[in-house]
Amino acid sequence: MNYFPKILIDYLKRNIIQYIFLSIILIIGIIIGSITVNLISDIQLENIQSFINGFLTNVNNISVDYSSIFYLSMSNNMKTAVLLILLGLSVVGIPFILGIILFRGFVLGFTVGFLIEELGSKGLVLSVFSILPQNLIILPCIISIGVTGLTFATTVIKNRIKNYHENYSQMVSGYMLLNLFFSFLLIISGLIEGYISPIFIKFFSNYFSL
Repeated sequence: MNYFPKILIDYLKRNIIQYIFLSIILIIGIIIGSITVNLISDIQLENIQSFINGFLTNVNNISVDYSSIFYLSMSNNMKTAVLLILLGLSVVGIPFILGIILFRGFVLGFTVGFLIEELGSKGLVLSVFSILPQNLIILPCIISIGVTGLTFATTVIKNRIKNYHENYSQMVSGYMLLNLFFSFLLIISGLIEGYISPIFIKFFSNYFSL
């Protein structure tokens, strides 16, 4: 029962540098996204703010399709995961892996930055209850899948340079097994986003109303 957790912990320790590197890339994306909020036009700001205010004002009157939110969240995260996995298998995919991690950080930074910029403390509360819960799982999983891709691709490159002949079928099996685990966690994050976050939003809707 303790065998897989031990393997996972050993894997994390061996690749701590890659985790730190991709975490920095993600943080850079978040910072850029939050800064970009100040660069959009006043008309765009007003349109987005009107949409958010209208949603929060009428949230209790809106019939929420929890399953649709879940499937949409799971679909988006799985598309990102599959793309990262395929890029890791293709040795030339390393720059694109970095780009995807940067973009995910950008989207998160822009969303949270906008909410806080326009709604103040209410935006902070909204971010904590509607965005943070699922991202506590999504971001580590996306980074982990990115790390597996970087590790796999760099290992293949090193082996070709040094003319090593490793069992690539075994490498691919281990690669896919790890990513299957992280992908499973992404499904859990979809459940949180689909069935838990909307409840929090409705619960605090009176506080959000402007």
